[in-house]
Amino acid sequence: MSTAAPDILLREKITPVEAVRFLYGADQDELARAIVASLNRRIFTDRPPVPSNAFRRTLARLVFHLMRATTRADTRPGPDGHPVTFYRNAILEKSGHPYAATLLEPSRADTAAFVEGGDPMNSVYMMLSREIFANAGLWDHIMLDSVQARDVQLRLLLETRLTHELAVEKLRRGEPVRLKAAAAGTGLSMALVLDKLLSENHDPRLITAVVTDREASNVEKNLRLLAKLDSVRPHLDTGTVTVTVEDLVHHERPDAPFDIVTLMGLLEYFPGYTNTTTEEHLGLPAPHEKPHAEDIVRKLGRMTADQGFLLTNSYRLNTAARTLENFGKRFRYRGRPEMQALLATGGFTPTGRCISGNIFDVEVFTKQPGQKG
Repeated sequence: MSTAAPDILLREKITPVEAVRFLYGADQDELARAIVASLNRRIFTDRPPVPSNAFRRTLARLVFHLMRATTRADTRPGPDGHPVTFYRNAILEKSGHPYAATLLEPSRADTAAFVEGGDPMNSVYMMLSREIFANAGLWDHIMLDSVQARDVQLRLLLETRLTHELAVEKLRRGEPVRLKAAAAGTGLSMALVLDKLLSENHDPRLITAVVTDREASNVEKNLRLLAKLDSVRPHLDTGTVTVTVEDLVHHERPDAPFDIVTLMGLLEYFPGYTNTTTEEHLGLPAPHEKPHAEDIVRKLGRMTADQGFLLTNSYRLNTAARTLENFGKRFRYRGRPEMQALLATGGFTPTGRCISGNIFDVEVFTKQPGQKG
């Protein structure tokens, strides 16, 4: 595991937004390693964050209504002629916080529903570090440790911890393990898993890890982070670790099946097997866009080995989650029953390993033999 002392984060007063820049930037290797060490200690040693209590959930309901009353949207042609949606909110603009700016920044109308996971969005994860949390300001706490943000932190922790546990089970038996993080953004969870596995002296010849995302900029950031980790860097050019651009929605290239596949925060954007939808709450027509969630699940089924594992999250209706509706985000809410029915179409069944927050349920599924997805 990264050996840089996390105390440097306290001495340098590293804030959550700064931490993301140091992680994925072209320099500051020592600080990046210290951030990874701090995150790994929280994830693998300390207790996980506790989901928000009733008082914080009540405040979230007030924030939702406040944002709904104060946010304005306008759609007009952008420089390339495509419709672009612009948002204005005096409260968020006054904060000057990068996370707020990300919520308000113009976005193509045809992709506006997606949360792209840019740098300010990744700063939510930095709040897991106790050293970085200690340097967080008022707006950091408001933006990056809200009810939903706390659940996002818990989701990352569980994804990372469970992926590591499942991989170790195979490695201890002397079996090879193939890991894939699909649509992983900047791939932080897989970077943490690899740093942990390789620092534990598991045989790198038994480990294959592939991280994919549809955005080339995310792939570049992930590669920069991995290159800063002493445990991972020697294996980047050996085929052990691969980071590539891949749009899961249109992915058709056959791969050797993976033993552990992670897919977090994506299925809720696609219709099918839903409990309810954003459109219902906003009084909009029912969605008919393609692809459907079943199309994504079939791809997942084809890339997962028999008896392999899929880690994903369901997404429950909660006022805190609905706050993003005010900024054009469209979610398909699925509780565990709906998610289990959806994944059954790809040959996946629940393993009984599930941990819940207020909004997310992180659950482990296994691929049944003979199911092609």
